[in-house]
Amino acid sequence: MTTHEVALWSGPSTRDPAMRPVDLTDSGAVESALAADDPAVVIHAAAVSTADRAFREPRLAHAVNVVATGRIADWCVGRGRRLILVSTDLVFDGRASWRREQDPAQPILEYGRTKRAAEELLDHRPGCLSARLSLLYGPTPCKRPSFFDQAMGTLRAGIPQAFFIDEYRTPLDYASAAAALVALALSDLTGLVHVGGPERLSRFDLMRRAARALGIDPKLVLANHLRDIVFPEPRPADVSLDSSLFVATFPSASRPKIEQALEAP
Repeated sequence: MTTHEVALWSGPSTRDPAMRPVDLTDSGAVESALAADDPAVVIHAAAVSTADRAFREPRLAHAVNVVATGRIADWCVGRGRRLILVSTDLVFDGRASWRREQDPAQPILEYGRTKRAAEELLDHRPGCLSARLSLLYGPTPCKRPSFFDQAMGTLRAGIPQAFFIDEYRTPLDYASAAAALVALALSDLTGLVHVGGPERLSRFDLMRRAARALGIDPKLVLANHLRDIVFPEPRPADVSLDSSLFVATFPSASRPKIEQALEAP
């Protein structure tokens, strides 16, 4: 089995000694970190990644999601290195199901606009690939609890929670997403690729099935509608991804259904 040395970056406030703190808004810090680690492949997953924060702090979102991506891309292309940008299903407007790579991206969220702008910086550049991931779920792979962890913790405590029954994604578990990114990094695929799960599900269906799989009473999972909540920006109702290109390229890649993904090892 081939092994690879991995250099991990995190935000500038990290206290984890295994990770290099890098402020992506600081061009000098980015250049210094790239020079120090000298990676053959970069999997660029850092972002201002929540819709609410991108809306509240658009300058920061642009600096991190777009400008820093351009710096990293320039470094990679200039040295013949490979770059995988982790992008999002939220580059779509939510008006159609099972979106393909060739479908027009028309984001209605500021977050989606920054990620689409980042994708455009990589268009037609050698060695560069934008991988649009769908909604991720499962136990957090790091020390910071995810939305999924927090929601399941609340449900385990017997407290009901409501989730949208009319917002559709193609959810993929963290472990499968990580394996997909590694496979993409080691491939020569460029351009755009969609990486989502095998099922188009509402958030309500996802959380109800996840609760049941984890031994939590699914009746605690309640349904609400997008119209029930006032958001600062409109939310896309359906950003489900067609992952046919990924599946054809990696036919043995794991994309389990909810119950299989959450089975105890």
